[in-house]
Amino acid sequence: MNAMESVLSRSEEMVIRHHMEALMAREQEICGLLVSTVDGFRVAAMLTGELSAEKLSAMASSLLAINEAVCQESSLGECRDLVIEASQGRILLMDIPHPAQKLILTVLCRAKVTMGQVLWAARGCRESLGQLFHTR
Repeated sequence: MNAMESVLSRSEEMVIRHHMEALMAREQEICGLLVSTVDGFRVAAMLTGELSAEKLSAMASSLLAINEAVCQESSLGECRDLVIEASQGRILLMDIPHPAQKLILTVLCRAKVTMGQVLWAARGCRESLGQLFHTR
């Protein structure tokens, strides 16, 4: 049994994959999606090329932890989202509430993305998943 199996049921994993597929279909500038645990384990991935879901999961976990510490130290409240702007695109990290363990949604976007549109869609995905997980 791996870390993912102790947190998520098979049906929850399928629901996550369904939501990921819908988000990717809705926003054409999204070029990759990853859902992982806050302790750095891959749950589901839709990545292209040579990207490693395991490495990205570990890094997303670390980035979110640092972001949460900065928000707490700055007295700005609870961390919600982290947006990274790179020369060839943007990366969005956000938490997904889950009763057993918070999850991380990582969204990889192309450079010409309208970030507000992707934020809106990704937040909708997060809220929908959070509601589903808390009603089970």
